[in-house]
Amino acid sequence: MPKTTDVPHELREFNKVFEDIAYRHGWGDVFVDFVDYSIACFLNTGDPKTADYLEKKYADRYSRFRQLFAEWIKAQERMIFGDKAWYDTLGIFYELIASSSKASHLGQFFTPPALVDMLTLITGGEEGAGRHISDPCSGSGRMLISFHAHYPGNYCFAGDIDPICTKMTALNMMLHDCEGQAVCMNSLDPDDWRFGYAINPWIRQTRGLPHIARIEKEQCRQWRGFQQDKEKYAQRKAEVAAAQKEALTAVKPEPVMGKFGQLSFL
Repeated sequence: MPKTTDVPHELREFNKVFEDIAYRHGWGDVFVDFVDYSIACFLNTGDPKTADYLEKKYADRYSRFRQLFAEWIKAQERMIFGDKAWYDTLGIFYELIASSSKASHLGQFFTPPALVDMLTLITGGEEGAGRHISDPCSGSGRMLISFHAHYPGNYCFAGDIDPICTKMTALNMMLHDCEGQAVCMNSLDPDDWRFGYAINPWIRQTRGLPHIARIEKEQCRQWRGFQQDKEKYAQRKAEVAAAQKEALTAVKPEPVMGKFGQLSFL
């Protein structure tokens, strides 16, 4: 467990509630379960299975998840000020416990916020451009929520092979009013699909109410684009093979005089 002095001031209350739950269940497990709990809270369909599982697993401590959820939202509200501000409570807390031997299976560290903003400004963008912005290795989603804070009105796509990172990204994008998708897949091979979420797909109809919806791979923009690219490649490959075959059959060998005077086509 991290030392209290290592926990940012704005996360002290969150940490206090987290400690109370993790005392018996382990920091890494509680963090993963809290992220699943939060996803279930914002899913448009809900997730009764996850709720039942967590209620049985934590028994009398299950009600503390509601308090932890409230402290998470409070921390976000305290730290987001101004039009270009963003804050990654989940990613920061993840990093705090990742170095703990009790949570070594988490084991990732993300790009520092100041560097994220610098990279966003170097990349540049345009507000309300409706462009497709993609991060194929999203981590906790910092690059995309930073880009959205500076250049809102674009469609954000996040891909990551780590399930917990995908879920953190989905929650971060949702709370920061991003519109897009967060998908768990191998970005080098989109056919290696795990699961995915649409982020705030009906935010205009819900008047800004944040929400998440599950999607299948056929609904994933990147997966569909990959399939189209594969079809184009296969078609082009077939065209090239046909052209080569036609060129070979069009070449007619000319007769030449062989060594002993007979005609030869060699």
